[in-house]
Amino acid sequence: MQMNRGYHTVNKVTACVLSFIFIIMAIAVPAHAEEQVETTPFRIPLSKLEETIDAYVASYEKYTAAVSVVAIKDGETIVNKAYGYADIEKQRKADTSTVFEWASISKLLVYTSVMQLVEQGKLDLEMDIQEYLPEGFFKKLKYDDPIILMNLMHHNAGWEDQTAAEVFYYSENETLELGETLCKNEPKQIFKPNSIVGYSNYGVGLAGYIVEEVSGQPYYEYVNQHIFEPLHMNDTSIHPTGQDHPDLAQRRNEIEGYTKDLKLIPENRVYVTFYPTGAAIGTAEDLGEFLAALMPVDDSNVLFKNRDTKCYQQVSIMMGPLLRDLHMGSLRWNTGCLH
Repeated sequence: MQMNRGYHTVNKVTACVLSFIFIIMAIAVPAHAEEQVETTPFRIPLSKLEETIDAYVASYEKYTAAVSVVAIKDGETIVNKAYGYADIEKQRKADTSTVFEWASISKLLVYTSVMQLVEQGKLDLEMDIQEYLPEGFFKKLKYDDPIILMNLMHHNAGWEDQTAAEVFYYSENETLELGETLCKNEPKQIFKPNSIVGYSNYGVGLAGYIVEEVSGQPYYEYVNQHIFEPLHMNDTSIHPTGQDHPDLAQRRNEIEGYTKDLKLIPENRVYVTFYPTGAAIGTAEDLGEFLAALMPVDDSNVLFKNRDTKCYQQVSIMMGPLLRDLHMGSLRWNTGCLH
């Protein structure tokens, strides 16, 4: 039965669960000074972490098709497991090579890219972003107040929210060049910059386009060269349709989306209009590598040359609305997507 696209999107974002993933920052914390028992920040002994994860996953078995779990301690993977079925009808089990969508976790790649270029002196967080864009790029700005990169990072540039139909599309043949789709889908500016925080996929996509303009590379190529390759994230793509890694796109297409009652959702593969904001696909293990790189255990850092850059990025991310995307305790995947 053919179903309304808007219905798919609402179910995908709210009620449908293909899988969820928890990346637990298992920092060594003594539960009792005398015993020196290493625990997670939630006081789970590391020796019982896998057992605790097993029990938690089992408690959600009725509502979840598949689960992928990675636990990181001091930059090292200590748990990497998958549970359930990526495709219930075909009885295809999920495993550690299963590829899911990152959805809004993809935004962290944008901010990492921006901060790398800030470190190199190619971007200024306080500069009016129109200095980095083609002349006449915006058509709907209501206020003369400049929009700066920090506004994009903190989701307070003043743009109105957008509907699911404006954020998602269903055929990879509809893909447009990033600058073109940003111009075509420019939202109205309804608040002055810095006055209201309003989650903005458009703003993050725009930051990705600024990375394109300044680096001279398509955004996905920049991320491949400066983030994925240095971290050996060979099972991740941020291409708008994943076609720079056809094997990954195929592996993503082998998973299905389900409601909370584990009923199959037709057309559960969608694409993101402003692709830097949510198009990444990859394995949980690769995502763990990225998270570990953002929180290294010493002063060494693959992504940044400067310790101050790393710290500034962490503060900017954690102080902004990206707390919705990256939680210290957990990241949830709905219908194959991280939200």
